[in-house]
Amino acid sequence: MMGAHRAEPFTAMNRFVSTLAAFSILPAIAGADEAVTRVSSLRDLAKAAAGNNRTITMEPGVYRMTDYLTEPVLEAIRAGVDRSLPRPPVPMFVFRGDSNRINLTGVTVEIDTTLYQKVPQGGYTRCLIVAGKGNRIDGLSIRNTGPEDRGSNGNILSVAGDDNTLENITLSVCGSYPFGYGDLLGKGGPGLVPLQKQSGIQVLGNRSVLRHCKVSSRAFGHCFYIQEGGDIRIEDCHAEGVTRGTTEMLRDKSGPAFDNGFRSVYLNRDGFYQIVGGYTKSLTEDGFRTYGSAGTVTLVGCTATNTRAGFEIGNKDDSPKKTLVENCAARGCERAFLLGSNVIVRRSSGDITHGPLLYLRGGRNSEIELELAAGAPVSTVHALATIAGTGHRVTLHGPGAADAGPGLPILLGYGMPDHGEMSSPIRPAEAREIQLTNNLAEVTVVTGELATGCAVRSADPKRSITGPDLQTPPKGKW
Repeated sequence: MMGAHRAEPFTAMNRFVSTLAAFSILPAIAGADEAVTRVSSLRDLAKAAAGNNRTITMEPGVYRMTDYLTEPVLEAIRAGVDRSLPRPPVPMFVFRGDSNRINLTGVTVEIDTTLYQKVPQGGYTRCLIVAGKGNRIDGLSIRNTGPEDRGSNGNILSVAGDDNTLENITLSVCGSYPFGYGDLLGKGGPGLVPLQKQSGIQVLGNRSVLRHCKVSSRAFGHCFYIQEGGDIRIEDCHAEGVTRGTTEMLRDKSGPAFDNGFRSVYLNRDGFYQIVGGYTKSLTEDGFRTYGSAGTVTLVGCTATNTRAGFEIGNKDDSPKKTLVENCAARGCERAFLLGSNVIVRRSSGDITHGPLLYLRGGRNSEIELELAAGAPVSTVHALATIAGTGHRVTLHGPGAADAGPGLPILLGYGMPDHGEMSSPIRPAEAREIQLTNNLAEVTVVTGELATGCAVRSADPKRSITGPDLQTPPKGKW
C-alpha cells in the first residue's frame, strides 16, 4: 500500500471530461480574428478559455473566486455534476477549450475556504480544472484565504485533459482539518476525527508537462500527485510543507489530539495506539506522489522540503517502462524517498534530518542511486534505509555517512514500517536477488533472514552483518 487515497476510475474521468460543457453558462468565442484576446475578469477568462486556438492575456491583478461564483454559475455547476459517479468531480472554474495559449503572468486568484460549502457537496472538489487539450498556461498564482480549518476534500488545480503544459504556476495552499498532526489521526481510512483534506496539483492527462511550478502547503494533502495518464513530465518543480515535533503535540491543552487522549491510528513500538514523543511529523502529505493507475512519469530537477515523503514513486510491477527521478532532492522530510516497482533514480539526494533516506517498500526491478546529504538526525530515526522486493539494484553514497554512523543501519530484508510511520516497528520482509552497493563507509548493512540471493558490496566489509529475524524490534533498536 502506498496510502489510502485512491485514484478515480479512468472511465469516470473520461465521462467527466466529456460532460464539461454542462458546467458552462457562457458561449465559446467564435472565430479567431483577434491576435490576442485580453481579459480582466474571471468571467471573461472563462469565456475566452472556452474557445480554441486562441492567445489569451489576462490583466495582472488579484481576482477573487468569490466574485466569480455567482448564483448563475453555481447553478450551472450543480446541473453539471454527474451523480451517477460515486464521487463526481465538482469544479469552481474550468478551462474548457483546446490549443490555447494563456498568459496569466502577474495574475493571482484567491480562493476563500468558505466557498467549499457553496459548491455541490458529496463530490471531489477541484477548484480549477484544465479540461481541454493542448493548452499552455503560464504564470498563474493561486492562494487560499479564509478559515484555515476548512478543507475541500479535493485539490486546488487539476490537469485533466491531454497534452497540456503548465509553467510558472504557484500555489499557496491552506485549509484542512485536522491540521497540526500529520496523518497520526487518520489519512483516508479509519480515522479518529472527520477529515477534510486539501491537496495542490493533481495530474490526470496524458503527456502533461509541469515546469517551474511550486506548491507551498499549510494543509493536509499532497503537493503534486499523479493519479492517471502516461508520459508525464514534471520539471524544476518544488513542493514545500511544514513540520511539527510529536513532543510538542503532546503538550497541547486542547484540539483533536488532546480530545482523543493523544491516541493515534498507528501501533507504536510499545504496542499501543498512542502518539510517541521524539519524532517529527510533516503536517502535509507527500511532495511528489504517483499512483499505480498512472503510467510513465519523469521527474527532473525537483525538490521536496518538509513533506511526508519527498518522493513517493512507483510503477506497476509488470510495467514495460520505468518511471524516472533524476537530479531531485528531498530535505527535512519524514522519509526522503519511498519507492516501489520499476523506478530509476539517478543523481538524486536526501537527508536524514527527520527520517530515513530510503524506504524501498517492495516491488521489483528498480534502479536506485542516492546520495546521503550531510547532516545528523534532529529527531528520532531508526534506519537509514529499509530495502525489500525483488531484482532491485541500489547504490548509496555521499558525505552524510559520518553523521549517520554505525548506529543508523541499512536494513536489507526488512520492510517499511506500517504506513511509513516511524514510531511503528520495522519488520522483516522478503528481499530477493537485490544488488546493494553501500559506499557509506561508516554505515552498517544488516541483512535479515528473509533476504535470499542478494549481493552486498560495502566500502567497509566489516560493516555487513546478519541481523535477527525480529517480529517486534525492541525499543531503541531498528
